[in-house]
Amino acid sequence: MHGTTISAIGYECGDLRPVSDLAGTTTADISPLVTEIVHFRESRREIWDLAAAAAERTLATADRPDLVLYVSENDPDTTGSLARILDRLGLNDVEHLALSGQDCGNLVPAVRVASDALASGRCERVLLLLADRAEGRDRIMASGLSVFSDGAAACLLSGGPEPAGPRLRVEAAGSRTAVRPADAEPAEQGLLSTVRLASGTVTDLLDTLGRTRADFRYAILPNYRPAAQKFLLAAMRIPPDRLLLGPVTELGHCFSADLLITLHRLAASGALDPGDRLLLATGGPYSWSALAVEYTS
Repeated sequence: MHGTTISAIGYECGDLRPVSDLAGTTTADISPLVTEIVHFRESRREIWDLAAAAAERTLATADRPDLVLYVSENDPDTTGSLARILDRLGLNDVEHLALSGQDCGNLVPAVRVASDALASGRCERVLLLLADRAEGRDRIMASGLSVFSDGAAACLLSGGPEPAGPRLRVEAAGSRTAVRPADAEPAEQGLLSTVRLASGTVTDLLDTLGRTRADFRYAILPNYRPAAQKFLLAAMRIPPDRLLLGPVTELGHCFSADLLITLHRLAASGALDPGDRLLLATGGPYSWSALAVEYTS
């Protein structure tokens, strides 16, 4: 994956709403979420529309892509959505593909697909779109991890000169999977499985790179409750002072778009310095993935 750079991140989110508005929609105790997450994002726009809006922000500073990857777990018509997106962006003749299957953990597998396409030499620039809405799903995540938000993120992945703006050089990616029957075990067992996957994935990634946890200035996780992020960080055996929180209190958890939005916000705020090595980690119901990147500017 050396040589792949993430740049020109753009995003679009729904309207800001207080988590307390969800009090009448669930029997779960949402008091920890009200204090730790505070807000979530809600939109009535179609998923493809959110994706196209994020892509327009990316393409405002980036060259025309050779491949478009569209990632959505909740879009009921990805084929139709891709056609609408490409037509709106003026990319009607560009190769395209829809990806899904790891729910909120789709980012790292999508980056790996894009990197493979770049390494093959058949394309020079890949436009990656990640977009989702809760759309009838319970907005309260399992185990009270966070609150689902509606939003989209887009970025350009390339192997050559990148457009202006924040850039992240991809060093390596890794993942582990352990599929299990959905109703075969209590939620606590599922959490233990996630902990094992998270720990193993980071160990594998570090072995691949020949690095240690101390080589990474920050670890960045999805916008779960800060208490949950610290728990997962401990499972990955990363010191707590390495955790760099994203805009948790105003963003909620935007499915697989979460980490790109967080990276853009952190870079814009000046929280990252050139040369910072970052460990990004995210997971789906039966998987955990990690991405090692270097913030270059």
